[in-house]
Amino acid sequence: MNHRLKIMLFLLMSGTAVLLAQDNPNYDYQDRQYLGNIAYGSSNPVSLHYMPITDLADIHISYRHKDGEFHLIDQGNASNLWEGSFSGMKKIGKVTFGGSLVYHNLLEKDSRWNNTLFVSENNPFIIADSLRSDFSTETFHLDGGAAFQPNEKWILALKANYEVGSSATQKDPRPEIKGMRFRLTPGTEYSFGNHGIGVSADIEWLSEEVTHTVVKTTTKQYVFLFQGLGVYEARDAVGYRRKYNGTLWGAQIQYAFNNTPDAVIGNFFQFAYRGETEDATDGNHAEKYKGGKYIGTSFSFQNRLQWRRSSNTVHNFTLSASSQDVTGRWYTQQQSTDDAGNLIYQVINESDNLQAHILDASAGYRFDRLFHDGRPCFQGELKASLVNSETKNRIYGAKETYTNTLVDISATKRFLLKKGQISANLNTGVCMNLEKSISLAGMPTSYSLIMERYTRPAFNAATAGYWQGGAGVTYSLPLSILGYPSVMEISVDGFYRRTSEKCHDIGSDRYGTGARFGFIF
Repeated sequence: MNHRLKIMLFLLMSGTAVLLAQDNPNYDYQDRQYLGNIAYGSSNPVSLHYMPITDLADIHISYRHKDGEFHLIDQGNASNLWEGSFSGMKKIGKVTFGGSLVYHNLLEKDSRWNNTLFVSENNPFIIADSLRSDFSTETFHLDGGAAFQPNEKWILALKANYEVGSSATQKDPRPEIKGMRFRLTPGTEYSFGNHGIGVSADIEWLSEEVTHTVVKTTTKQYVFLFQGLGVYEARDAVGYRRKYNGTLWGAQIQYAFNNTPDAVIGNFFQFAYRGETEDATDGNHAEKYKGGKYIGTSFSFQNRLQWRRSSNTVHNFTLSASSQDVTGRWYTQQQSTDDAGNLIYQVINESDNLQAHILDASAGYRFDRLFHDGRPCFQGELKASLVNSETKNRIYGAKETYTNTLVDISATKRFLLKKGQISANLNTGVCMNLEKSISLAGMPTSYSLIMERYTRPAFNAATAGYWQGGAGVTYSLPLSILGYPSVMEISVDGFYRRTSEKCHDIGSDRYGTGARFGFIF
């Protein structure tokens, strides 16, 4: 992949923290970062400054297998994922650095209905084919950030995220997908007493291209250009090309109270706005056909209240909600030929024919019991969420709505051994559909086959109720590597999920297993 050299150069500039962090080992450092920083997970990169552990390096490799036919319609029946990650932090004077590099290698079997990579999950303008294929996908994710405190009042920060990847299959019609997302997030915070007010912003660019090849030309192959709720156009797949270009922008405001590791009471609040557009254009420089324009906007908030009842007991209460609006703009185009004999398409009408609204809300509680040195001993967590979705087709009067609720419960216990530690986790959850309806009576009969094979099965899979359970165990052992203290980690986990009733064209269960190995310096 021609982006690898760029990734490594960027890592050297923004991820030097990883190379320098070689001090004391840190068991369970993610949990300790969360408990010691009330702004953990904030969109503002200023949160780097408040991390209680600012000198570490983490190197891991992992493998995960999933199988079973209970899944969304555009996911594969089985998948094998290899991942390698390299991350860390380092504080030098008034500057805190953080960075990571993650490599994914995914083989997805019997996948169909979506030949995109980084396009927004809410974008209705998907290019697809209906034949089951084995997709091979390779992606790199790189992020680097720094937070600088010039004085006691102000903190300035900047973070960059770069994601690049490619995906392909060797079965006709053969799509080759190449995509990239790049995001910049500047942020600042002003502190007075125990209070801090911060602002941050996002700007992100998307570029993705899908090219189809057909080797066995004796059989006619098609691609489907979806426009939402089963509306589509079928095109000859031979040499068909689509390009996505998109822009995302956002702004956030944060308020933090008592962001110190040992504060009895701490609170963090964030309100955010996000807008994004993605254009789908088909053909080459001489022949361009507008596939559609996706427009998305959202407002969201999150709040976290932490109560440290004693030196070894911590309670966290979280609340979040988001409201998203999706618009799909369709184009009516007239085909003609220019003087050079090239096909050209002239837009004679455009209209916002697809409308969707998605409401997502969740509430959670987490309890932590700590060892005398501040490391987690026992953790219990409960989270409940609600999703309401409504999608309308303004031309044909089609509509689908559903409301799902999900409850997750998990518990983790650490056991100290003579030369290490064992961490055991159990989790369970249930998803229930509270209401659902789909109305496609007004759709033209020309779409009936896609309605039967794609639209209804996709709706049934998204609204299916299920229960699930999982377990995992991690063994951590202190070591000395080349004179540097470190921790070796080995972990295995698994889950099982089963739907209450078999969905149309979808199976009834799903399971997965995984293993992870690495070192923390």
